Amino acid sequence: MISIPGMEAVVLLILLTICMLIRINRVGLVIAYIFTYRWGLLFGEQYFAGDPRIYNVFITSYIVFGILVLTLSLVAMMVTTRPDSYSTLRR
Repeated sequence: MISIPGMEAVVLLILLTICMLIRINRVGLVIAYIFTYRWGLLFGEQYFAGDPRIYNVFITSYIVFGILVLTLSLVAMMVTTRPDSYSTLRR
């Protein structure tokens, strides 16, 4: 059974609500990613704790892919969005 800490879920909801009210959506996405990443780690530690070899593969791949996804998402968020050329032609 998968369970997440209730207090962390409440903190996540509060932080995401604040981010949406202040209109900083990108920060909210990063916060949601960090919480989800932590909850996945908690699940993996419980699920794969029996076999050390499988657990080491899980932890290594989890960290590598987590850092890769975080890096790609941060780079994508830093790129400025250009106005659509079609919308500028219609003016």
